[in-house]
Amino acid sequence: LEGVYMLLVSLAAGCLLATSALQRSPPARRRCSRSRLLTLQVNSDSRATQEYFDFLLGKTEIEPTEDQPSVIVGGGKIGEMLREFGERRGFEDVVLGRGEAIPSGHPGPVYLAVPAAELDAAIELCPEEKRDDLVFLSDGQLEPLFQRHGLYGPCQASLWLALMRRGGKPVDGRVTDLSGTTDGLSRVHGKWSGAFAMRMGTGGILCREANQRDARRTTLEKLVFVTAYNLVGAAHGGLSMGEVAGKHGEEVGAMCRELASFVRYTLSVSLFSGLDDRLADYARTMEFLPTRLDAGAFPFTSGYFYRYTKMAGTRTTPAGIKVEIPDTTPLHTEYLLEARDRGLVGKELLDAA
Repeated sequence: LEGVYMLLVSLAAGCLLATSALQRSPPARRRCSRSRLLTLQVNSDSRATQEYFDFLLGKTEIEPTEDQPSVIVGGGKIGEMLREFGERRGFEDVVLGRGEAIPSGHPGPVYLAVPAAELDAAIELCPEEKRDDLVFLSDGQLEPLFQRHGLYGPCQASLWLALMRRGGKPVDGRVTDLSGTTDGLSRVHGKWSGAFAMRMGTGGILCREANQRDARRTTLEKLVFVTAYNLVGAAHGGLSMGEVAGKHGEEVGAMCRELASFVRYTLSVSLFSGLDDRLADYARTMEFLPTRLDAGAFPFTSGYFYRYTKMAGTRTTPAGIKVEIPDTTPLHTEYLLEARDRGLVGKELLDAA
């Protein structure tokens, strides 16, 4: 807990004194017997830590891959889209329903086309030897889930597109930057990034392979987008994405900047410049998409930010020092509590965050 206090204190100006106070109280040294030291040596393995730091620093090397017969978990809109794209290339994919075990002998990628709330179950149904082949496609903050399952640097795609119905034609979320260049926003990184980008290209969706650092930035930018636009749109009566950008651009822009600042100081990840204009442009491209607060997605979107809000207030450290922890996303909190008061978000979701 002391580490959490120090992290949050560092987010607010004027709390440097409290931070230094925390650092002045190191835990007392404990004597360990030889047998205890041997136990620690046996149980401590630095490889997982090194893999995670390589993941954060983008040092993992990726071998080129091509599209091939694959396993698709989930037969919804995204799953059906991937199956249809593979069929165009003559592939016969294995499509699994939710709750079906992933075959261990299949050599290709495993596309997890299920909501974020179902990923834990999908991972549990995956044999250990196939977990390196998982490709995560869900929106939201998935990094805590990866850490729980010991997945460092998995293949993950950030999809910036829209599908109105199963079997429908996807709309690519291409935007035009200030230089007049039009580009797709979808990115993928990991073992099967080449295969996935190739399959998406079959359907006319521009998905670029990216290095680990930039792919993570894009994924976190999508987190900011889905959190802010859905919350502002729902708070104003269930507007479409385009209506949020057109009618409440200043509000949603301020929230996007606030959440991006949180990402910067909590995860040490700076999002790409031009955030406001790019997200507004994307929202206008997807103008017909409705906004909503989905209970299943909540822990991976607004719930992720609200978890830190709940730490705000006066806290006492294990050293007995009182520290004032600020709310790091006050605008997001204001809208979220208003949504709760209007029955748009269940109190149980906020309590469980």
